[in-house]
Amino acid sequence: MTMPGLVLTADRQIAMAERPRPKLRADQVIVEIDLCGICGSDLHSPDLPQVYLGDRILGHESTGRLAAVGADIAGWAVGQRVAVNPNGNVCGRCAFCRSGRPNFCRQATMETALGLQVDGALAPVMAAFPGNLRRIPEAMGQIEAAWVEPTATALRAVELAGDLAGRSVVVTGGGPIGQLACRIAHAKGAGRLWLVEPAADRAALASDSHARPVAPDAFLEQVGESAADVVIECSGNATATSTALRALAPGGVLIVVGAGPGSGLDPATVLLKEITVRGSFTYTDEFDRAIDLLADGTIPVTDLTTTITPLQDALRAFEELRAGRAVKALIAPNR
Repeated sequence: MTMPGLVLTADRQIAMAERPRPKLRADQVIVEIDLCGICGSDLHSPDLPQVYLGDRILGHESTGRLAAVGADIAGWAVGQRVAVNPNGNVCGRCAFCRSGRPNFCRQATMETALGLQVDGALAPVMAAFPGNLRRIPEAMGQIEAAWVEPTATALRAVELAGDLAGRSVVVTGGGPIGQLACRIAHAKGAGRLWLVEPAADRAALASDSHARPVAPDAFLEQVGESAADVVIECSGNATATSTALRALAPGGVLIVVGAGPGSGLDPATVLLKEITVRGSFTYTDEFDRAIDLLADGTIPVTDLTTTITPLQDALRAFEELRAGRAVKALIAPNR
């Protein structure tokens, strides 16, 4: 049997295609997908062969219900609601797993990540391992459940900056991760908070994310040279990174969560200001804590959800995102 899916093809094009419906293995479950978000990295997947393999179904921000459970799996039952951690199939044996850093487990992040190296959730059903599954409350909304993965990404980035109470924080890039970073930074007591974003629609969300919107060309004028304690770079733009270094105060912290061509890092500025530069890669226990933040309403996300689209319109949703006409598109494969 086959099913439709949004695929990164073998020749690295994004296209709708018929794919084999996954067969239930004894060590896996089948998840019926309720919603799957389109990530910014999905838009660039043809140009990211390091992590996205060709001939795979895309989609790594998903929620759904268990449709079937393999014979060797205990503790899970058909019908349970889950948020799916695409990087959750950790080996448990490598040095990173044993030292509490499973986000560097090669098996989990570079070999079996759902929607990157194996078939993902932009299809009606998806096979997953038990390690990918996280229970969610029955009362939790579908939209909130679909936001767990990006919220976990933003939560790790913000927490890597340290104690934010009363500190001046700049977030560059007003996409989903940037908006979430602002909301989490506010919840953690940040003082002055700015969001740097050129697109009017995304900048308009800054106030709801508790930040002051700043256009990139007015960044330094409004924030000030050497005035920010922390910059969380979510845009992947080298110019934004370069300007962020100028805005950081001596001893400031730059968290890099967006990736793009060029670094924008000036070694002399890093040296003279003793700036701490930290990368933020996926998440560890942040995935589980993100569920709590979304379930109890601490971090609202419905206003960031631009559209919920059936699978047959997923390619159009990709184009809307590329054109900057949407903040977040969720795909509902079974509608």
